[in-house]
Amino acid sequence: MSERYTIISADSHAGGNMAAYEEYLPAEWRDAYDEWRGAYTNPYRDLQDDGRTRNWDNERRVSEQYADGVVAEITFPNTVPPFYPTGALLARSPQNSEEFARRKAGLQCHNRWLSDWCSEYPDQRRGLPQIFLE
Repeated sequence: MSERYTIISADSHAGGNMAAYEEYLPAEWRDAYDEWRGAYTNPYRDLQDDGRTRNWDNERRVSEQYADGVVAEITFPNTVPPFYPTGALLARSPQNSEEFARRKAGLQCHNRWLSDWCSEYPDQRRGLPQIFLE
């Protein structure tokens, strides 16, 4: 008789697709987002190749996780939120109130996306939001 284990990943990473984030931004930020997105170059290799879609593609993600025996996950951010100059771990502090407001809108956008993304698999998924420490 073989033993069975329940595997819950406590170190998954996910984030929105740049095109999908736009719908989660308030209307007043969309033009600025289009400008930022057009100028942004992602420095992370894992977010440039075909593997990047596992960050947001539910069918692919669930299929790959189930194949690995993972039945649920706790998810950390893995894509760059709108209006950030680089990845969240490398970004300098906002330099003025306008930059702070833009970045805060970007984090709120990511968190709205995350809430919807987690709600698609409510029994299997939890996501950690991004916040500013003010």
